[in-house]
Amino acid sequence: MQPIDALRLQRGVEHLHKRGPREMAQFLTELAGRIGGMPAALALLNEYEQRPTPALLRTAIARRAPRRTMREVTA
Repeated sequence: MQPIDALRLQRGVEHLHKRGPREMAQFLTELAGRIGGMPAALALLNEYEQRPTPALLRTAIARRAPRRTMREVTA
C-alpha cells in the first residue's frame, strides 16, 4: 500500500468512527456487497473480535514485567 493510500484509509476510518457504530455497519454492509459478500465480511470481523485488545495486552505485559523496588538515595 502506498503511504498516501494508507493515510487516506486512516483518515476515512477516523471519520467513520466519529459517526458511530450504525454508520460503520452501513459502510461494512455496502463494502461486503461490493467485494465478496457478507460471509467474508463476517468471518473477518470474527477474526478481529478474537484479537486481544490494547488494554489486555498492556495488562499482560505489566504482569510479566519484574517489579522494581524503590530505594532511598542519599546525597
